[in-house]
Amino acid sequence: MANWQEVRIVINRSAVEGAYAVLDQWGIDSFAEEDSDLVDHAQEMGWGDYFPEVMHSDKVTITCYFADRTFSEENLERLRLDLEQLADFGFDPGHVIVKQGEVHEEDWAHAWKAYYKPLRIGRVLVQPSWEPLTQKPGGVDITILLDPGMAFGSGTHPTTAMCIQFLQDLNLHGKTLWDVGTGSGILAIVAAKLGARVEAVDIDPVAVRVARENRDLNGVSFDIRQGSLQDLTGDPQIIVANIVAHVIGPMLPDARRVLAPGGFLIAAGVIQDKDQEILSLAKDAGLRLLRRVQQGEWVGYLFQRGD
Repeated sequence: MANWQEVRIVINRSAVEGAYAVLDQWGIDSFAEEDSDLVDHAQEMGWGDYFPEVMHSDKVTITCYFADRTFSEENLERLRLDLEQLADFGFDPGHVIVKQGEVHEEDWAHAWKAYYKPLRIGRVLVQPSWEPLTQKPGGVDITILLDPGMAFGSGTHPTTAMCIQFLQDLNLHGKTLWDVGTGSGILAIVAAKLGARVEAVDIDPVAVRVARENRDLNGVSFDIRQGSLQDLTGDPQIIVANIVAHVIGPMLPDARRVLAPGGFLIAAGVIQDKDQEILSLAKDAGLRLLRRVQQGEWVGYLFQRGD
């Protein structure tokens, strides 16, 4: 397995939104955030049954992974200076630390499993595939066996949970649904088990492989291939896109164009400071907002094609 470059950024929580903007300018759109406040908020909201003990701090750690050594020492220093210069825009980044390391893919792919526990979202139970299901909780209609591996989508991230709830709120039986940016395949699998005819795409070949493995593990059948919205043909009743704002924004007109009359778009992966931009772009594209859900700094939407 490959080795990954790990870049860890430590910055004041009050400057995190500014840090996201800096990362976007650097072309970094995939990262993990460690924040003691997020763990407390998740526990208060009941997002799961297991919560690690954390040391409370005003600092947040943002971790990015790269398949090759994208960042030289010089680039890391430039990134650190860009983050410190957030002070010029009214943020308080504090003492910014940017450091790098190396992660062996095989070690990473298994070490996190100790923290991944069964998670109930409405009528759906997301069950780690390596843990035996001792007893299905009451009120659960669908169980998803999942091993996210190196792909995004374990159910624990607020945006994934939002999408799973939106899917439960719609009548999917017999409907055609496209999952764009399928990641681990979790949303596509939930949709298939809710009766949808699913097609799923992702630009990442690792995600395609992982999603296929999870699909087969759950005994459902649908097409998963490498690609994006432009690689799908037809007029689906539902499109799901749990990606990031700078990808969702430009795809909104195309999503409106291909949706069947009265069709729905579930969009998530948007941070709060991009909320108004996405709402404006959706309105311009002819999409009507039905529901907006916010969990922490993350926002999800249920749109309907305006006809």
